[in-house]
Amino acid sequence: MTRVLSSRLAWVALLVTAIVLLSIGSVHPPASTAASRASYLDSIVKCPACEDLSITQSDAPSAVTLRHEVAGWIAAGWSNQQIEQAVVARYGPGGLLIPTGSGLDAALYVVPIAVIGVAALGLGSFLWRRRRRPAVVP
Repeated sequence: MTRVLSSRLAWVALLVTAIVLLSIGSVHPPASTAASRASYLDSIVKCPACEDLSITQSDAPSAVTLRHEVAGWIAAGWSNQQIEQAVVARYGPGGLLIPTGSGLDAALYVVPIAVIGVAALGLGSFLWRRRRRPAVVP
């Protein structure tokens, strides 16, 4: 009985650890220095002339111009939120490469968590049934 309980606790601990590590790894903390703020903002601002590339990844003239504008806004003392709002005002919600968390974008958060949960339940169920199966003695 204690062996089954310790096995279940181990699986629960593994699941909790995986969820915590996945949630920690998906958070981009706001950067504090000007260079790190510029790097962060450049990585989330979409290149206006490219398909799903950030202005960091693109050498298109519009991306280079936007990188200079972002650096200028940082030098002028704008916050990350003000810069993000300026980009959204100019290019629309698709101007940023981060999901908004509403509507269809919410699926980007919910679907992977649901898939991981269903996979964990399936694996747990499989292992539980396998363990309960009586050993066949020839």
